[in-house]
Amino acid sequence: MLIKIDTVFKALISVVLLTTTLTSCKKNDGGELPPADSTGRIEKLEEVDLTVTEPSGLSFGPNGNTLLTVSDNTNKVYEMDLQGEVIRELNYTGFDLEGVTYNTDKQIVAVTEERKREIVFLDYTNGDEIERHSIETGGNTENKGLEGLSYNPNNSAWYMVNEDVPGEMIIWNKTFENISVTPLNFASDYSGIFVDTKNSLLYIVSDESQALYKCDYNANVLKEYPLPSTKFEGIAVDSEKQRAYLVNDKSGKLFIFKLLN
Repeated sequence: MLIKIDTVFKALISVVLLTTTLTSCKKNDGGELPPADSTGRIEKLEEVDLTVTEPSGLSFGPNGNTLLTVSDNTNKVYEMDLQGEVIRELNYTGFDLEGVTYNTDKQIVAVTEERKREIVFLDYTNGDEIERHSIETGGNTENKGLEGLSYNPNNSAWYMVNEDVPGEMIIWNKTFENISVTPLNFASDYSGIFVDTKNSLLYIVSDESQALYKCDYNANVLKEYPLPSTKFEGIAVDSEKQRAYLVNDKSGKLFIFKLLN
């Protein structure tokens, strides 16, 4: 029986990516949540009222000097300074926007449209739509689709979380589409994701569990940071300064926390 070369190549690439990068965050091998001593502490440094209503996803912009966010209300993409002041509004209106990230390789912005389960590429300079792609997820509940989005330049892959029913982490790229889809089971839902490539870490935030999780590339939860409320739906981490930037959908605020341990 003949096997297409591209099928074999795709399988080989998938194996390489799965063995060199993380495939998910999950509970420890015994199926238990992390022990009590893995609970981290955070210190709130700033709490800023935003002019962006219902902010959802969060990402650093070019060189880490700005922040990108999207609004559940206006379905627009905004670039802000690190203190939450809006610098500009991109020329794009989406549908049920949730996740956002900046691609350092291509200088493009990507967003997820939750109900459509699509990733959309935008020109960073003017915000015009370049292309879009459907993402295969488990389940078909409209409002339990794609939430968080982050980009990993080390393997040219996009990391997405499906909110719930089921909770999943999806690793995807344009060439091979879904490289891996792995169930997540350590929180009630999953609302944001950030890939820390400098330290080979993942940060995943859960709205309903009121927590931020630091995970390693071996799929173990290393720290669980309790958050002060629900509705945190976007995360970006400056690992050098140990600062976590989060947006809260309900309060319309940007929070800046210091990760203490």
